[in-house]
Amino acid sequence: MNSEPIWVLGATRSGKTAYLVNQFRTWVQSGFGQHGELGKQRRGDLHRATEKAPLAPSSLRVSAPSLLCSATPEMPGVLVLAAIGDNRIELVDRLTAATQGKVSLHSTTPLGFFQSEVMLFWSLLIQQLDLKAQFPVRLAPENEQALAAQLWRSDLDRAIGQQASLTEVRLVRRLLDLLQLAALAGIPLADLPVMLEQGLAGQNDALPFPDADVGELLQRWQDWCLSQGLLTYGIIAGLYWQCLLPNPTYQQHLAQRYQIVLADDVDEYPAIARSLFDALLDAGATAIFTYNPDGAVRLGLGADPAYLAGLAERCRVEMLTDRPVDCLGNTLGETIVGVVTDPAFFVSLPEAIQTIQTISRAQLLHRTAEVIIEAVQTQQVQPNEIAVIAPGVDAIARYSLTELLAQHQIPVESLNDQRPLTSSPLIRALLTLLTLIYPGLGRLVDRDAVAEMLVVLSQQSAVSSQPLEPPLTPHPSPLTSSLI
Repeated sequence: MNSEPIWVLGATRSGKTAYLVNQFRTWVQSGFGQHGELGKQRRGDLHRATEKAPLAPSSLRVSAPSLLCSATPEMPGVLVLAAIGDNRIELVDRLTAATQGKVSLHSTTPLGFFQSEVMLFWSLLIQQLDLKAQFPVRLAPENEQALAAQLWRSDLDRAIGQQASLTEVRLVRRLLDLLQLAALAGIPLADLPVMLEQGLAGQNDALPFPDADVGELLQRWQDWCLSQGLLTYGIIAGLYWQCLLPNPTYQQHLAQRYQIVLADDVDEYPAIARSLFDALLDAGATAIFTYNPDGAVRLGLGADPAYLAGLAERCRVEMLTDRPVDCLGNTLGETIVGVVTDPAFFVSLPEAIQTIQTISRAQLLHRTAEVIIEAVQTQQVQPNEIAVIAPGVDAIARYSLTELLAQHQIPVESLNDQRPLTSSPLIRALLTLLTLIYPGLGRLVDRDAVAEMLVVLSQQSAVSSQPLEPPLTPHPSPLTSSLI
């Protein structure tokens, strides 16, 4: 197996992930590198790193989890990274199917990896930062916001008093997001005031604090959280790249655990992920990275595609130019980009693109449904060949469009429909049922919820079970008896 890292470069739908899966399957079929150059190089690099790095304290060596040394030359550790959780699950499924489950994979997202590493090696951080010996607890975003508002109370009141258009919730969220973005970009808090002065000069509406005060507020928040053993995503990212990753003891364990890195869509990764990849490559690991030069969908949300692109200098570049499946980008990509980026670029759109213009959203939904219904009824297209892309559509618009199409027997399936579980009548019915089963919960339910429960569960029961003949002696259930 060739130990040279591979940089897979290509546009969307060009087969980058498929190349990653196929290449990894080839490595597995060749027996990784225990008889080749990878195993020899990795063991030699790890031995040299162990000789140079100081030994860990005896307390850490005794209490180190067994999983830290679980990888062996015959079965190297494999780290699988994806930008978001959904992509991670799909990638792991494809890798597992391709290798028939012969390899143990550690799959996660970059933020998830930083969090698990900080938690796992918290004892190192306690020693390095002289923290209180207590197990860390990660704060949920809503708790993070509430605690930060309490800590900054006097400063927030003064800023809001001077600028009435500000709201406390938005101001606190903006400060906390700034901390997280700085940590993901590898920017120390000490350098943040200077960067704010350069980037937000004269924009007092963005942050109604002097630049130096912003850095002081964030530093105070971080120090307070660490003293209490509380962690947020921003603090976790800062601890990882500033304190944990440069630690020689941690680098030894990192090199022992992972010898292969499979990172998909690295153009959506934060800048500090490159420091992680550099450390692993320096330790002798091999890797496959997939990169979309036209991606950057998470730019401004913590991703730094330009900085991650520098990894290509350490890899063998594989360029994928042809898309295995024909898509609109092949024929319409350049035209659409020209229309969007250059307002003075007037061009007639192809006949394949038709516009629908209305004066209200309700009319737009109805007109869209009419076009779909007409196309299906005239057999121009099948329902499973239609995709409605509506960024930011709310529940009312989704319901309206679904009902309009359902009236003409056109089934609709919502993809990536992120709604709370309680929005489902069946879930609400089950929660109401729990209040009637467990004691002390009766005050949490009202009569409308009970009525909805009876209607929903009776409908479900009628659909799911239809006995051939009624029972001779029906017995009421205990729940029915208690209600009577």
